[in-house]
Parts: sequence; structure tokens; C-alpha cells
Amino acid sequence: MGNRLGDLSPEGSVAIGILVGLISTSVQSLGLTLQRKSHILEDEKESQHARRPPYRRRRWQLGMGMFLISNLVGSTIQITTLPLPVLSTLQASGLVFNSICATLILGEPFTRWSLGGTLLVATGAILIAIFGAIPEPAHNLDQLLLLLGRKPFVIWMVLQALLVIAIIVVAASLGRLPSIASTPRIRLLRGLAYGSISGILSAHSLLVAKSVVELFVRSIVDRINQWNRWQSWAIFLGLIVLALTQLYFLHRGLKLVSTSVLYPLVFCIYNIIAILDGLIYFKQTHLLSVLHACLIALGTAILLSGVLALSWRLSDEQTQ
Repeated sequence: MGNRLGDLSPEGSVAIGILVGLISTSVQSLGLTLQRKSHILEDEKESQHARRPPYRRRRWQLGMGMFLISNLVGSTIQITTLPLPVLSTLQASGLVFNSICATLILGEPFTRWSLGGTLLVATGAILIAIFGAIPEPAHNLDQLLLLLGRKPFVIWMVLQALLVIAIIVVAASLGRLPSIASTPRIRLLRGLAYGSISGILSAHSLLVAKSVVELFVRSIVDRINQWNRWQSWAIFLGLIVLALTQLYFLHRGLKLVSTSVLYPLVFCIYNIIAILDGLIYFKQTHLLSVLHACLIALGTAILLSGVLALSWRLSDEQTQ
């Protein structure tokens, strides 16, 4: 069960966590949709000189502010009040809010493809969230450094870095081909590529954030300062770099693809990589049963099929 909040009963603490979770995920979805709306309106301007950078647009500023504040405040309260399975399932509710915002704000038609895609996405997300939740023990700095230096984890991170670099190269190359760069299909592919990078980096940000939280907790519980060594601050700096980088690529993706397609893809990749991160980093591969692994794979397939259905809906809309 999650930690209690103040003097509240466990039930009251969970109730507050769920309420805050629903509010924060809906505000995050609204913030992302406002950012996407800002990009759409700016792209509709015929003159390149009349277009403003995102940070000078009020709608984009509002959307980014809502996303950051709801993410920070919501995550902090939820982590302290909710058990992991409930927390993960609540994250999936953002997919439904996202679909609603895309229809109301972006004017995307809610067709049978929209309904089918949203249901598939929600079903797959819940499967991934429930069966991918694995408890993790607490560690001090020395234990975290040993885990960071393990060969399997180093190999895993190197492979992830190579994958991210390869995706960046492919997406950038497609964007430099004038004959196809502006076509809807290439814009979709590039947007999904940037969204994939954001999902990967978000998962790694979560892993590093857990390590930072553990260092704070161990400093308080054990009364041994875990922040008197440079490695602790290096981990904290890594968290900031990863968080800002994943936001940058999420921004790049939002400029090219609807939130109704991008958000589910980022969610799926984020959860899968986060699960693998935890299994490899904390040496927990033995805790994931074959049945749960198969259910996670099934959830992934269902979620991606929902993303495909939403993509087809947008393709049909653009060709009409």
C-alpha cells in the first residue's frame, strides 16, 4: 500500500491520491492539447516571418505551464499516497482525457475509429500498468552505484543510447528531404519517432528520479547524509538533463502529430522501457512471471493497435 499522507487513514490517503491523480492527468492532457493547438495555429500562417517561436505564444506558454505544474504536483502527491498498481492505472486514464481534449479543442472528429482506438488504448494500458507493477527495495548511494555499474545494465543503457541516436538520425534525415518532408505520412513518422524518443527518455528519467528519492529517504530514515558525495549530485544532474531532453522531444513530436496519437505511443513506450529498466537495474527479472510477461506483451499489442486505429482515423480525415 502507498504511504499515508499526514494523519489520514489509509483509505482517505488513497482517496486523495486518486482524486489528485484524476485531476492532474486531465490537466496534463489539456496542457498537451493546448500546446498542439498552438503549433497548428502557427503552421496555418502563410508567412514564415509572421510565425513566432513557441515560447512567445500565450497558448503554448499556458499549455506547457499546466503540463509541468500538474506533472510535478500530481506525481509528488500520488507517489506518497498510492500503491504502484493504482498509480500506474491512473496514468492510463490520461489517455481517455487526451482523446476528449483532442475532440473538443483540436476539432478532431470522434468516429468509430476514435472510439475503437481509445478503447483498445485504454485496455492495453491497464494490462501493462497492472501486470508491470513490481515493488522495488530501498537502496543507499553505495548500493545504487553498484547497480549502475553492473555489466547487464551498462549494456542495456548503451543499446538504448544507440537506439535513440539512430531514431534521431532517421527522423532528421526525413526532415531534410524537401520532396517528402511536408507530406502527412512523413510528418506522422517523424512525430512518432520523436514521441518514441520522449517515451524512452521519460522511462529513464523515472528510474533516475527513483534513485534521487531513495537518496533523500535514506538520508532521513538512516540519518546518514547521502548527499555529501559528488556521485549523488551527478545522479541529480542526470535527472535534470533527462527530464529536459524528453520534454524537448515531446515538444518536437507535438509540432508534427496529434496528441490523440502521440500520447498513447509515448505512454506505451514509457511503460515498457520503465518495466525493463526496473527489471535490469534492480536485478528483478526473476520477479516477472511468464504469465505476467505474456499479459504485458498482450497489453502492448492491444495498445499499439489502438494507436494504429487512431492514426488511420487521422489519415482518413486528411485525405477527405
